[in-house]
Amino acid sequence: MAARDRYKIDVICPKCGEKGVLHVSENDYPFMRRLDKAIDSVEGNFSANMLSESDIQLTCGNCGENFNE
Repeated sequence: MAARDRYKIDVICPKCGEKGVLHVSENDYPFMRRLDKAIDSVEGNFSANMLSESDIQLTCGNCGENFNE
């Protein structure tokens, strides 16, 4: 099984300025057909969903703004 690469993405709501952090992981082996990117956890007042292999949709719990990361 391939290893997982784990990293953080700092997020800021474009409407109200709320700040948070996404903890994300993906396949770390170059010959994998898919990245298999996943959201491991979310810090801050946000909800997050994977839209595609590379796009993450965030919703700010403070003001309700939807935006992509």
